[in-house]
Amino acid sequence: MCKQDSRSTIFLILCGLSYIFASDLPPEIQKCKTGDHACITQRINEVIRLYPKGNPTFGLDDFSLIKLNKISAAKKSSNSPVQLNFILSNLELRGIEKLTMFSSKGFVKDIKNIELDFNIPLLRINSLYELDGKLLLLPIKGKGNVEVILHDAHFVVTINVELEKRQGKNYIKFKKLVAKVEPKSTTFKFENLFDGNKELTDATNKVLTDSWQDVWNELGKDFNQGFADALYLILTPVADSISYDDYFAD
Repeated sequence: MCKQDSRSTIFLILCGLSYIFASDLPPEIQKCKTGDHACITQRINEVIRLYPKGNPTFGLDDFSLIKLNKISAAKKSSNSPVQLNFILSNLELRGIEKLTMFSSKGFVKDIKNIELDFNIPLLRINSLYELDGKLLLLPIKGKGNVEVILHDAHFVVTINVELEKRQGKNYIKFKKLVAKVEPKSTTFKFENLFDGNKELTDATNKVLTDSWQDVWNELGKDFNQGFADALYLILTPVADSISYDDYFAD
């Protein structure tokens, strides 16, 4: 009896392993036909809702917390109200698991370019920072912790891809990924500005937050590259785990 139970257990483990290494979509995710972008958009939203902490069976890592090494920018244009040099390091991004996909395009047989349009209601960025420069002619300098919050952030992501043959199947390989982000507003919470002067730090955070559109117009491009890097980290393991041939029902 024990031997039979042991054989059954081993069989179940082997079945589980074969499912993992087969790296197909879970059975609860109904596959779409190639080019049915409305269906594909719906399925992407289902995957996000079902697996906010990821699913290793098809290479989806936990994307409720994404870590990046560095984002840096330098803006010194004399014509701009924002003249800042900053470095963000040891970044932690939270809130991506709450995204809603509006549309997805490009998932055709001969795939070359993908376009994703989605919204993240609240995206938090926590990191270390080094900052100096001027805002509205006021000097700013500091070093410490910062939280940047993007409210109702709209993303348009374009991805240039090619198909790579592996063991008789086609896999997506990312060649270029570009993200453009437009938040409805942004909150800045820098600590330890002006050698820890709390009154000046609070006042500067208010000016930065009130002037967020000017800040974003000047520095958003550098943040966009950071977001593109984060999405690359999320998408690459999935593309490596599941062949493009197995994405679809046809």
